[in-house]
Amino acid sequence: MFIEKRSGNLHKASSILSVSAILLTIALFMRMQAVVYETKMMDSKFTLEIQQIKAALKLEGRVSHQTRVKENFDAVSGKCSKKKY
Repeated sequence: MFIEKRSGNLHKASSILSVSAILLTIALFMRMQAVVYETKMMDSKFTLEIQQIKAALKLEGRVSHQTRVKENFDAVSGKCSKKKY
């Protein structure tokens, strides 16, 4: 009788541990998927920000280049322009 009761308790404990392990495995998998999704979203967000910064720098470079060309042309042609600071 004692051995049967002990065997029953051991079987219950084993079943509980098995179910717990399966649930924890599922929870870990779901968490990993959430992290992967968040990482992809952040990556696309950073990629968009980098593209916006590149576009702004390219535009600023064009404006700066045009300004230098105009100043050089003015200097060569003898025009003097007053700069406002």
